[in-house]
Parts: sequence; structure tokens; C-alpha cells
Amino acid sequence: MKTKLFFLLGVLLLVQLACAIPTSQSDCGPTLDQETLDNLALDMSNTVQVMPGESHQFNLGVVECCYVFTEVDACADWTVTPMEGASISADGLLTVAADATNGSVYTVSADVEDGRRVVDIEVHVFDPQENPLVGLWREQGQYTCADGEYVVPAEKIGELEFRADGRFYVTWQPFELYRDYWGTYTFDLAAGTLALNVEGGNHVPEETDLEGRFSIDADGKLVLEDMWLGYPPFAELSQNCGYLFQ
Repeated sequence: MKTKLFFLLGVLLLVQLACAIPTSQSDCGPTLDQETLDNLALDMSNTVQVMPGESHQFNLGVVECCYVFTEVDACADWTVTPMEGASISADGLLTVAADATNGSVYTVSADVEDGRRVVDIEVHVFDPQENPLVGLWREQGQYTCADGEYVVPAEKIGELEFRADGRFYVTWQPFELYRDYWGTYTFDLAAGTLALNVEGGNHVPEETDLEGRFSIDADGKLVLEDMWLGYPPFAELSQNCGYLFQ
């Protein structure tokens, strides 16, 4: 009799545990209001960049006051496509294979609350050996056109950003999300050539020379030659023909 009672209690416990553990994150009911649902994002930026072998934790959230990412607690099923060379956990941790190739693009998707909304974002893989431009650079000085003399201007570029998705941003005085101008870039690593194509901005200088050469020196600094990124807002300095960025 006791054995039968213990057996029934065990079965009841297993049933309760099965009911308590959802088969997927989307098994819970709706919890988000429509406004929050409509504004969900996976990152502050439009794309995410990672190196081969890296992991990146994704979270659902909303962007507030233009530059604050506030996480939102909601059920979601996470997927990554293509599946070759990358995987993602049930809680949104993306892992890219160590042998992922430079320029690979993955799409991470979060199916929120069983189909109420699908939020996705592109992930761009870059290898610093194949694209050494990717990163955030700060101007150290410039080189004159006449004799290549190194000079330090009165106002330096605070941020020159190259992203793995092929976009660049130039900003003299960084503040929150403000940028002076932006666009796309192309480069030839073997030839050391670089070309910037401006697509828009808050301050787009009229006089620029956006095609030239680039190199990374022994100290890891970025050198631009035969290029002029323009005058900063509300100032007109001497036009030069090259830059040194840290």
C-alpha cells in the first residue's frame, strides 16, 4: 500500500514539474503593452559587429532619450541565420565560430511572445587582419600638403568611426549620438587605398578630399595620406593633406 502511495505521489510531482517548465520561452502569455512592443530593439546601433570566436549577449529593450537602452523583460525565442558558423542560446547569447570568415553576415531574430512581434538585427563579422580600419579613432594631428610636416590643429576630429557593415562617421565634438557626417567606405588592403562616400550629415564640409591612402603604423595608429576630411563646424583651419589617428 505504501509503495503504491509513493508511486502516485511521484507521478503527481512529475506532472506538476512538467506544467511548471515551459517548453520554450514563448509559452508565457502576453506581458508587453503595444507601445513597448512596437519600440523593441536588440541594440542601440542598427547593426552589431563581432570578431571570429567572439560571443555577444543580446537583450530585448527600448531606446529612450535617443541614447539610453533600457532592457525589457519578455518571453522570446532566439534564432540565428544562417546556422552554419554561429549559434545562439535560449537566452540570446550569440557565439560566432573561430573560423568564421571576414565579411560574414548573420541575422539574429527574437520571436517575442509567441509571434506578437519578431525583432531582428544584422551581425557583421570582421577580422582585424583583413579590415584594420574597424574601430573608433581619435585625431592626433595632421600633415601639411607642402612638405608633410606634422602639425596639431586647434580643433581635432574627436571620432572617426569605421564599422564592419561598411559605414563611417566623422565627428569633431562628440556628444551623445550626434555626428557631423556619415556614409559608406571602400578600401583595398593590398594597395592601401581608401575612399569615403558621404550620404548625409548635420555638418557636411564643402571642401573635402575623400580618396587617398591609409596605413597602420608600428604603434597601431591610423595614417591617412592625400586626404582632407573638411573643416569643423564654425571654424576654418588650414587645409592639410593627411592625418594621424590613435
